[in-house]
Amino acid sequence: MHLQTLPQQTANLLNTFDFSVINPIGNFYLSGGTALSLQIGHRESEDLDFFFNEDFDPNKLLEILSQQRKLESVGIEIGTLNTYISGVKLQFLHYPYELLQNGLLWNGLVLSSVLDIACTKLQTIGMRGGKKDFIDLFFILDQYPLDFLIHKLSEKYPQVQYSLPHILKSLTYFEDANEQPMPRMHKDVTWEQVQAKMIQSMRKISM
Repeated sequence: MHLQTLPQQTANLLNTFDFSVINPIGNFYLSGGTALSLQIGHRESEDLDFFFNEDFDPNKLLEILSQQRKLESVGIEIGTLNTYISGVKLQFLHYPYELLQNGLLWNGLVLSSVLDIACTKLQTIGMRGGKKDFIDLFFILDQYPLDFLIHKLSEKYPQVQYSLPHILKSLTYFEDANEQPMPRMHKDVTWEQVQAKMIQSMRKISM
């Protein structure tokens, strides 16, 4: 695992917090940019995004977490709990989509596979993702071609009425991301290289 991609406060939390106390709430796994950075080591990522396949009670989860650490800036909605622990942002989300591949067990946590994260990134970019999402996809494309990922979307989200043409168009829409800062990188890449690869990958798609 690429622990160097974690800021110190995030690394400390992952090393000292016993996430097994959450198990009675339901099966959960770490996903998002941090799970990806741990696996491929491309950029710094500090937030912890945890997904539950099944519906869960965020108030019960809040009670369990509060018994372990001091929580700050707590926000609760149906199927969602957002909070900070020791300066680290954590999100717990009901995400009712099956994993395409088994997660990777690390340090007592299950990490979402690169393939599953890739599908989530495509959905996020389709909803106006940020510069970090494009950068993540840039490095994911070293492992999976874009047409393969596009075809996997229907397997990942069989009940979701998403617009594939819109997602494809979003892959080369950079106006919002242009205004955002580059994250701290652990693998060299420029924003211009990221944009060029998105455009090049789109041209190679055989639907």
